[in-house]
Amino acid sequence: MLAFDGPGQATTRRLQGLVFRPDWEKVLSPVIDYAVTMPEVDEHRMVLTGTSFGAYLAARAAAFEHRIAALVLNDGLFDWGGAVINGLPPALTDLFAMGREAEAEAIMAGAAAHNTYLRWAVGNTKWTFGEASSSEPFRALCAYTMEGVADLIACPTLVLDAENDMFSGEARRMFEALRCRKELVSFSAAEGAGEHCQEGAILLFEQRVFDRLAALLN
Repeated sequence: MLAFDGPGQATTRRLQGLVFRPDWEKVLSPVIDYAVTMPEVDEHRMVLTGTSFGAYLAARAAAFEHRIAALVLNDGLFDWGGAVINGLPPALTDLFAMGREAEAEAIMAGAAAHNTYLRWAVGNTKWTFGEASSSEPFRALCAYTMEGVADLIACPTLVLDAENDMFSGEARRMFEALRCRKELVSFSAAEGAGEHCQEGAILLFEQRVFDRLAALLN
């Protein structure tokens, strides 16, 4: 396995000041250039996996980088910006849409003061996207969509879908947009795998994904 941090992620953000960018193929292609120089890598059997927001990034990269033998999207994510914005209270998104950003910022700050997750989400999004206000990242997120791009993916693709995923409907939307060889791999709450990216059931995730990859690559 070759793991890497792209712009906006971990070490690249902290040490190089790089922020997220939607055209992730510009990030992946140099990684593959490096991977194929490694003696233990079979350049005809490389699999790209993306988890959570990484599922968008991996899908976008695979649409333009065709040295990938198979793609795993965990869980499938078609429209990252839409998924995030749809999770906000309508009154808040309406304020952003009307340009009443000061009011929206005040509401978000007040809510974040009493909600640890929201405080992290707002602060981390501003930081990883390199924006000073809370509203600018939401505008930036609109570029993170597979609309008009998903059908360019040519490699076999596994789209994972957890029953209780916080971004409900995104995996199936991604699956339906694909024109390549594809499979929707579902995980249920009854088997302990219903949460986002199968949190709490990683062994089951690995079993299903690796069984399918073995069939695809052999």
